[in-house]
Amino acid sequence: MYKLLLLFVIVISSLDADLAKLVKFKYVSPHGEEIKISKDVKLIIATFEKDSGALANSYFDEQEPTYLQRHHAVFIADINKMPTIITKMFALPKLRKYKHPIFINYDEKFEETATSKEGKITILYIEEEKIKEISYVSTQQELKEAIEK
Repeated sequence: MYKLLLLFVIVISSLDADLAKLVKFKYVSPHGEEIKISKDVKLIIATFEKDSGALANSYFDEQEPTYLQRHHAVFIADINKMPTIITKMFALPKLRKYKHPIFINYDEKFEETATSKEGKITILYIEEEKIKEISYVSTQQELKEAIEK
């Protein structure tokens, strides 16, 4: 019961969050260049685990390179839990091969702001620079429907 109440409080407080809280985090591209979330973003897609990240990258890799921009969306891969050696030797070289933009986050506090569910991709819908809705998807079809909603 306590965990359910805590989850409810986290979700409700996240809905009151604004885009400024997400913009404050430092993001880098797979090539190490600092990148920023623009204020015109309407959708933030975030992954926090290897499998959900692979699912999202696979889907985005099948789309045209401007797919995310066309939908005013950004894809954030939170890899703060990944050991540094694994990140440098395996993850970054693989992420550099994708044609879609990837915002990489290393800050452990990001997950508190964006929220996550095990095995799921987090979708944050932004309206007037506020998080208006949060959903979670676990398949490419659900991801497509969430983006094209």
